[in-house]
Amino acid sequence: MGGVGSAIAQTGTITGMVTEASSGDALPGANVVIVDSQRGTSTDADGAFRIPGLEPGTYQVRASFVGFRSRTQEVDVAAGETLELNFALAPDAMAMDEMVVVGYGTQERSDLTGSISSVPTEDLAETPIESAQEAIQGRVSGVTVTQNTGSPGSGFSIRIRGTGTTGNSNPLYVVDGVPVSDPTETGAGGISFLNPNDIESIDILKGASAAAIYGAQAANGAVIITTKSGSAGERSVSFSAYTGIQQTPRTIDMLEGPEYAALRNEANINAGQAPTFTSPSAYLGPEGSTDYQDLVFERGITQNYSLAVSGGTEDLTYRISGGYFEEGGIIDKSSLERLNARVNTEFEVNDLLTVGENLTFERRTRSTISESDNVRNLLIQTLQVDPTVPARDSAGNFTAQPRTNANNPLAALDFRNNEYNENRLVGNVFAELSFLPSLRVSSQLGFDLRNGNTYAFTPEYDISPSFRNVSPSTTQYSDFQSSLIWDNTLTFDKAFGSHDVEAVGGTTIETNYYRFINATTQGQPGNDPSLRYLGAGPEVVNIGGSLAESNLLSFFGRLNYNFSDRYLLTAVARYDGSSRFGANNRFAFFPSVSAAWRISEEPFFPDNELVTNLKLRAGWGQNGNQRIGDYPFAATIAGNQDYVLNGQLAPGSAPLQSPNPNVKWEETTQTDIGLDAALFGDRLNLSAGFYNKVTSDLLVSLPPIPTSGLVSASPENAGEIRNRGWEFSADYSLTPAEDLTVRVGGNLTTLSNEVVSLAQSTDFVINSGNYRNGSITRTEPGHPVGAFYGYKTDGLFQTPEEVANANELSDEGPYQSADTAPGDIRFKDLNGDGQITQADQTFIGNPTPDFTYGFNLDVEYKGVSLSTLFQGVQGNDLFAAYKFYTVFNTAFNMSEAVKNRWTGPGTSTRMPRLTSSDPNQNSRISDFYVEDGSYLRLKNVRLGYSVPSRLLSSLGAGLDRARLYVSAKNLFTLTGYDGYTPEIGVNNSTLDRGIDRATYPQPRVYTVGINLGF
Repeated sequence: MGGVGSAIAQTGTITGMVTEASSGDALPGANVVIVDSQRGTSTDADGAFRIPGLEPGTYQVRASFVGFRSRTQEVDVAAGETLELNFALAPDAMAMDEMVVVGYGTQERSDLTGSISSVPTEDLAETPIESAQEAIQGRVSGVTVTQNTGSPGSGFSIRIRGTGTTGNSNPLYVVDGVPVSDPTETGAGGISFLNPNDIESIDILKGASAAAIYGAQAANGAVIITTKSGSAGERSVSFSAYTGIQQTPRTIDMLEGPEYAALRNEANINAGQAPTFTSPSAYLGPEGSTDYQDLVFERGITQNYSLAVSGGTEDLTYRISGGYFEEGGIIDKSSLERLNARVNTEFEVNDLLTVGENLTFERRTRSTISESDNVRNLLIQTLQVDPTVPARDSAGNFTAQPRTNANNPLAALDFRNNEYNENRLVGNVFAELSFLPSLRVSSQLGFDLRNGNTYAFTPEYDISPSFRNVSPSTTQYSDFQSSLIWDNTLTFDKAFGSHDVEAVGGTTIETNYYRFINATTQGQPGNDPSLRYLGAGPEVVNIGGSLAESNLLSFFGRLNYNFSDRYLLTAVARYDGSSRFGANNRFAFFPSVSAAWRISEEPFFPDNELVTNLKLRAGWGQNGNQRIGDYPFAATIAGNQDYVLNGQLAPGSAPLQSPNPNVKWEETTQTDIGLDAALFGDRLNLSAGFYNKVTSDLLVSLPPIPTSGLVSASPENAGEIRNRGWEFSADYSLTPAEDLTVRVGGNLTTLSNEVVSLAQSTDFVINSGNYRNGSITRTEPGHPVGAFYGYKTDGLFQTPEEVANANELSDEGPYQSADTAPGDIRFKDLNGDGQITQADQTFIGNPTPDFTYGFNLDVEYKGVSLSTLFQGVQGNDLFAAYKFYTVFNTAFNMSEAVKNRWTGPGTSTRMPRLTSSDPNQNSRISDFYVEDGSYLRLKNVRLGYSVPSRLLSSLGAGLDRARLYVSAKNLFTLTGYDGYTPEIGVNNSTLDRGIDRATYPQPRVYTVGINLGF
C-alpha cells in the first residue's frame, strides 16, 4: 500500500474551467487535451475539468469547443501538485457561420461557389434597430442600405450591386423559405414584421449564380432570413429590454428675426419694391425672434421588450416568443408601435416523417407627418416660417403669418391626424419525408397575409386666408394583400468515395391577390373625435378601389458536386411562367453555373499556419424581373372620362394604353469572379471579387403616338443597364493576452452604373424627381440611372459691363434675361449660341456613390466588451432641393448661407444677390443645389458587461445569463453636406433618389438595456 501511495504522490493534476470569453458562461462538453498525447477529458455541466496522473514536467494544454477558437497554454506540473488552469474561449467567426442558407437548402461556407455574404446577427438584441434591414447597413460588401427618411417606421432602400432597373429595384426577401411581399416606401410589407431578436441568420445572395434558384423573383438579388428555432434539452427562457432617448443631431442654421427683416427688405429693394419691415432692429432679443426648429424638434422615447421560451425533447422542439417595440419620433405626431408574436415547432413523427410550422403575427401602428410633399412638407414649412412672428399669441392661439403664405408648423402638427394600422400573418407549415438517408422529399405551404388601414382626419380651422379648412374631412384607405406559395422539393445527397453529390429539384406555385378601397367625405359636423368617421360627412369627395391578381408557376433544379473538397461545381436551372406577361412571352428559362477551386486542399499546397485556406471561385447566371405590376400586356380603360352628348355632360370611359402581348421579362446576366483566403491560423479572413451585372430588355413606357388618343403606352422591352465593380472584405481576430479578444472587420464596394440604351429612338429619356422648377433627374444612355440634370453655373455677374457683354453674344435676344443684373448667377452656354435655353441643360450630378464601406472594432476583456460600427459612402451627389426656399424665395426665412451673398463687385462668386422677384431665374434647377453627399458615420457604439456565471449561480432563481449595456446610434457623422442628414433614400421611385426636400433627419439615439437568460 505504501508503494502505491508513493507512486501517486509523484504525479500532478491539472484542474480548471472552460468558459466563454465574452460572457463568462461555462462551456460544458469542451475538449481539454494534452498536446501530442492521448491524455484528455471533457468539461462537465459546470464547465469544469480534471486531468490527473501527470508526470512532473512541462505540458501544452489545449481547450476547444465547437464554434469557438481553440486555445493552448503551457504549464509546469510538479510532483504532488494540483494546478488550476482556466480557459476563456472566443467565438470563431468562420465556424459560427459555417452553414449558409442558399435557397431551398443549406451549404457549408467552405463549399460555396457563388457570391453569398452573411450578416453577423449575434448582437441584434443589443442594437436599437427597428428593422432587420438596418442590421445589414455597413456590414456587407456589395450591398447599399439607405433609410429613406429618419421618421419612425420609414422604409429602406436596399440595392445589391447597384440599380439594375428603372422600376422596382428591391431585392427578394425570403423568410424561413417564404418569399414575402415587397416593401413599400412607407415601411409596410417586406421584412418589417420581424422582431430582430427572432432572427438566427441573414444571408444575401448577390451573384446571379447564387440567386438563379429564385429565377424571375431575384434579378435584384435575394435576402434570405432564417428565424430562431427550439432545440432539444431543458427549457430556456430569455428576456431582453432596452429604453432610450433620441434627438436630432443637427439643425439648419436659419436667420434670426432682425437678420431676416433686414435681408428681406434688401431683397425687396433689389426688386424695386418697398421694404416689408420698417425697423428690423425692433426684433432683437428672444421676444423678437422665434426658433421654429427648436419648437418642432423634440426628444423621442424608444423602448423594446422581448421574451422567448424554447426547448423540447428528441421528438418535439419549440420556440415561442413575443415582442413590443415603440419609437417616438423627434417630431410630434411621428411614431411607430409594433407588437409581435411568434411560434415555431418541429415534430418528428417517426424516423421517416417530420412536420412543423413557423408563424409570425405582427400588429403595427404608425403615425406620420407630411414628408414628401413639395410644398406642405412639415420641415419645409418649419424653415419657411417668419421668425419675427411667435408661434402662439398671448392667449395661446396659433398665429398666422401676415407677411408670408407659410403655414405655422406647430398648427400644422396639431391639425395632423394620420395613422396607418397593419395586421400581418407570415409563416409556413411543412412536412419532410426521408425515404433513405440520402433521399428526402419536402412540401411547404407558405403564406403572407396583410391587412392595412390608413386613417386621416382634417379638422376645421381658420388661421389665415391661406391656412384654413372650412369643412372637416375624413379619408380612409383599406387594402388587403395575400400571397400563397406551395413548394415541393426532392433532395438527393450522397457521397461516393471522393465524390459528393447533392441534387435538388422542385416546383413552386404562387398566387398573389391585392385589393383596396378608399373614400373621402367632408362636412362632418365638428372636430369631436366621435365624429371622425366617413359616415359623419354628408358630402362624398371621392371613392375608389381596385383589384389585382397574379400567378407564378416554377420548376427548378440545382446540382452541387464536390470532388475531394478541392473542385466544386454548382449548376442551377429555373423555368418560370408568370401571368404578368403577354401570351407570347409568358415563360422563361434562367440558368446559372459556378465553380470553385480550393487551392489550399491540393497536395502540393504546403501545410502551414500562414495561409490555411485559399479558394478561387467564378460564376455566371441569369435572373428575370417580373416586378412590373399586373396586366402590363393588356389594354386598359379608365372610367370617369366625361364627354358631351347632345349638349349634356355624360359619364364615359376612354382607353389609357394599348395592348402589348410581346412584353416579357427584364433579364439580368451577371458574371463574377472572386478569391477567398484565410491566413494566420484562420485569424485573418479575406475576400475579394469583381462583378459585371447587365440588365437587358429593360421595361420602359414609351410615349404613345399623338394621334392614337392614348394617355400612355404599354411597357416595352427597350433598354439596357450595366453595373460593375469590386468587392472587398476582411476580418481579423486575435487574443493578444489572456481573457482579451480583439476583432476588426471591414468591407468596401466600388460601383459604376450606366444606362447603355433605352429605346431605338435616340432622343427618348426618362425624366423624374419633380420639384418646384421641374424634373430634377434624367435617365439617358451613357449616364447613370436617375442622374441630376439641369444648368451649370459659371459664377456670378459682377458688373453691368459683364451683363452687357454677355447680352451681345446673340442677335436673338439677351443672354439669360432682359432683367439680369450684377449679382445674378451666370449659367454656362454649352451649345455656344449666345443664349441660355433648355438646350444648355446637362448632367450635373450623380446620386450613385463611387464606393461604400463599413468597418467595425470589437474588444472583449473579462466580460466587458466594446463594439463599434462605422458606415459610410463616398463620391455621391445630393440635390438640396430645400434651398429653393431657404436661398431663393426671400418672402420666407432664409438660411445663414445668404449672409455671404453678393452685395457688390468681388463680394461673392457663388451666393447670388437677394431679390424678391428673381428675374434671372437664379432658382432654376442647376448645380447650385448639388453638393457632395459623402459621409462617414459612427453607426453604433456599445459598451457591455456580462455578469460572471459564478455570481449568477449564487443568486439562484435559475438565472444563468445576465448582460448590461449602454449604446449610442448615429453618434456622429463626418460630412460636408449642409442639410439635416446626408443619408437620403428614394421618394416613391427608383429614379427619385438623393433629392433632399428637407428630409426628416436620422436621429441620434442613446439606450440602456439588459439581457437575461434562465
